[in-house]
Amino acid sequence: MKLLRSYIAIIGLFGLTTFTACSPDWGEADPPAANQTYPTLEELKVAYSFEYEEGVEPLSDFNLVNGEVAEVVQDDTLGSNVLHLGSGSYVRTNNPFRGTSLQSGAAITFKVKTEVTSPYAALMTIGGEPVDSCGKFFFTANSHLSFTPADPHALQSKSLDVNNPASVKTNAIPGGEWHYVALQIKTDGFVMYVDGSKEAEQTFKPERDTQFKYQDIIDHLMSAPYLYIAAGNDSTLCDAKLDDIKFYRNELTEKQWNQTIGGGASGEGAFEYIVGDPITTVGATDCSAAWWTEFSNYFRIPANGSMKFKFTNHTSGVGNWNNWNIALTTDDERGGSDYAEYVVLRSDLYGWGDAYGSGSWTNEGYGDWDAFRADMEGAVVEVTVTRSGENTIMDAVATAPNGTVYRETFTTKCGTGDDVMRVFFIVDGSWIQFDTEGTVAQTPVEVATTDIGTSDCSAGWWTTFSDYFQIPEGQSLHLGFENHTSGVGNWNNWNLCVSTDDERGGADYLEYFVIRSDLYGWGDAYGSGTWTSEGYDDWDAFRANMEGANVSIDITRDGENVTVDAVATCPNNHVYRETFATKCGDGTQTLRAFLIVDGSYLKMTPSECYLYSPLLK
Repeated sequence: MKLLRSYIAIIGLFGLTTFTACSPDWGEADPPAANQTYPTLEELKVAYSFEYEEGVEPLSDFNLVNGEVAEVVQDDTLGSNVLHLGSGSYVRTNNPFRGTSLQSGAAITFKVKTEVTSPYAALMTIGGEPVDSCGKFFFTANSHLSFTPADPHALQSKSLDVNNPASVKTNAIPGGEWHYVALQIKTDGFVMYVDGSKEAEQTFKPERDTQFKYQDIIDHLMSAPYLYIAAGNDSTLCDAKLDDIKFYRNELTEKQWNQTIGGGASGEGAFEYIVGDPITTVGATDCSAAWWTEFSNYFRIPANGSMKFKFTNHTSGVGNWNNWNIALTTDDERGGSDYAEYVVLRSDLYGWGDAYGSGSWTNEGYGDWDAFRADMEGAVVEVTVTRSGENTIMDAVATAPNGTVYRETFTTKCGTGDDVMRVFFIVDGSWIQFDTEGTVAQTPVEVATTDIGTSDCSAGWWTTFSDYFQIPEGQSLHLGFENHTSGVGNWNNWNLCVSTDDERGGADYLEYFVIRSDLYGWGDAYGSGTWTSEGYDDWDAFRANMEGANVSIDITRDGENVTVDAVATCPNNHVYRETFATKCGDGTQTLRAFLIVDGSYLKMTPSECYLYSPLLK
């Protein structure tokens, strides 16, 4: 519900020249603290909650520099007023740090939600007018920190550019849902916490005077005149909401950084994907459960989120409907005051609910109901629920023991697109057994480079790469792409590297292993690993079959154990499957994965690239 709207003045590049200078006499900073002064944390008086007393014009302390939408609205998730900036809109206000004494550092905490993941666009910038007139500091949702000194003749080495998304994808602040962010700048580095977890960090001490030092950023914060929200570099932030922006001098304590949108500490108030203890078996195994008496857990899907459920279906075989059923509802318990069913869908192409009439079905394999009732006993079912704004897609693929495949897809609009949806399963003269490994919450990863190599397969070895994909502890990565090959050698196809979380050639870069599509590899962890494979029996056929093959690669983590499972489905339907398992590090570190071509060419499928974590463990 929109609560307040304020059209604030558009400010050009001229007319405020009195305030464009960055000379230290305007709001002179206190001298640096001496040894006898202990740097204590202090929250600055300037903070933005976007709650305004009666008679105070919303956003009266901001100037709209660009765009059309800058407003204060009520957000249902937070239950409070928030700043909403439409795509390409950004605002400017006075820099709260100017004139303060930052002895050991500075910090900013805030809540943010972007419509989509935006790694390139600045969330906040501190600079002049124009924005880079006296040096510029900005940071993005990719934990990209950039600092350019005021002196236009300064050495390039005096600048900072860490976690640039052009080469490093951290996905620190994903789009589609609210996050609590705490950015700490210290005299020797920075830390970014998101929802109470450390997402990025750097400690850096210059070896010579001509190098960048973090004290330069702190000095800049004490002198630059303006704070920009949603602007500061060449990229545009796509539709953002922010709230509770606070500024601190010196270093945060755990109380400030270890928070989530739910208000608790990390792990306590984190987003709840599943309600209650995991239920892996739904319904009595004799198929005696009547309709609307036995249910799975509630599974909660945030805006633009996705979940995949895998289970074995069992049926009495009496009716077409005596199989699995799924409900997509509002975020409340059955019978609750805010409970409403968007749709309830069955495995036999039938359903109902508030959003059912405006939806649409597609299906494959259906046509013989007698066969269907028999085939669904023991069928392995994969159901994926995907949200994109208010559009929701339920896609279910059931593979019978005899190999027959039934696929049904239902598409409709559910809710406002920025709310939380609940999903649960119901049995009816049936029961289901969940696969704990295959039932997961999915988070899309950004794919900036969709074409790897050139379509003539001329790229040489170690010259062309995919994006970096980070794999945090406790999560796994799925990559989907189309493989093309010169056909000359077995190795002229896809290649995968799993490494430490650093750029190729970086000081902390180490290759745990590199593996190829032809059951070969190398690296520090390769020798202790194991291979299994299916479908490999004729290398001449392999080289021909891999042209145009659709490949899916899963890199799963279980502590220090890392497993790569790669499945290539060729145009002639031949399937090659290779699995490589080894140990990487101590299991607590973030891994990095990337693809390499070699006389080959890969076309990434962005919708098939995502991080995932198990729901039933």
